[in-house]
Amino acid sequence: MGIGLFLLLMIFNAAFIAFNVSSSQTEANSDLSSPDPDAGLTFVPLQAARKVEGARSAVAASNVSFSSSGDKFQLSGGYLEGKEVRTLRLTVQSSLTFSVCRIVAEKQCRALAARIARKLSWFMDVNKDVRKGDKVVLIYEDLQNEQDMKILKMEYFSQYLKKNLEMNFFKTSDMNYGSYFNRQGKEMISRLDSKTTPIRNYSEITALPGEMRHGHLNGHAGTDFKAEVGTPIFSSFPGRVTRTNWNTQKNGYCVEVDHPDKGIKTLYLHLDKVLVRPGQWIGQGIKIAHSGNTGRSYAPHLHYEIKSRDRKKTVYNPFIFKYHKKYSRTISNQHRKDFEKAIRLYDSLLQAS
Repeated sequence: MGIGLFLLLMIFNAAFIAFNVSSSQTEANSDLSSPDPDAGLTFVPLQAARKVEGARSAVAASNVSFSSSGDKFQLSGGYLEGKEVRTLRLTVQSSLTFSVCRIVAEKQCRALAARIARKLSWFMDVNKDVRKGDKVVLIYEDLQNEQDMKILKMEYFSQYLKKNLEMNFFKTSDMNYGSYFNRQGKEMISRLDSKTTPIRNYSEITALPGEMRHGHLNGHAGTDFKAEVGTPIFSSFPGRVTRTNWNTQKNGYCVEVDHPDKGIKTLYLHLDKVLVRPGQWIGQGIKIAHSGNTGRSYAPHLHYEIKSRDRKKTVYNPFIFKYHKKYSRTISNQHRKDFEKAIRLYDSLLQAS
């Protein structure tokens, strides 16, 4: 009884301190707070967050705020824009997943490792090119779903690439969704040209062709675009609709389009509504469906697949496919000031941790 009462008092005291700090941010130490109150972002110093997490750890044996000897890893907590975030530093040991799962709770570690790997896959083969001794620095936000999280900043020093990769999440007022940019303001993740893209508005790419999944020895066959139900879907190239809504238990509502001049077929799966019919000829950029969450799908998204027409049925990655054009955006002068403030805020959080 005595120990239980003591722990409850610790939680109450820590929460009270965190509340006082968050309600008086302007009194915080300048090197631990937002550089400019007009930046649109706020940061509560980690001292209060650590006390809260310390109390939680005493009750639930949480691994939220601790470090190891030899600077192998460090995990801390803080508050950004009023939301709880975590900072993670680690040195890769035997594998990326193993290294993350040594620190992060079991229910989250594999999902977080997959998100890190997915961002690295734009620059290297994660299965081959990750090296023991590579270093990861991360700021991420826990979302409502226990296994869902959002990476806000990632730095990865790659011995294979012999350079440091840096990605900073930022959203301008004229973006439907934010994206990841390097320190110079260049977008780090490519986008498909609007003329050939199957979807123009999406929050992120959650899977690429070849990604290994449980129960699928040959890997994932398409590119998954996370998007709200009802987002317009377009035909990437001119062609004829060969079939719709087959194997719906797995594919959900779906469309297949044949493109003989390019030697491929394109598939659009997990749709909410199909707007074309088999045999119909459609032009490039024609709206053919609305994205959805049907079939074997765990969240709203478009599964977009390009495969060859021959018997091999080769699957192509749209971002390296010769008929798809790609580009990346650059932060404009109009938003440069806000972007630089966000970068400084991320830096101050990492320095404080």
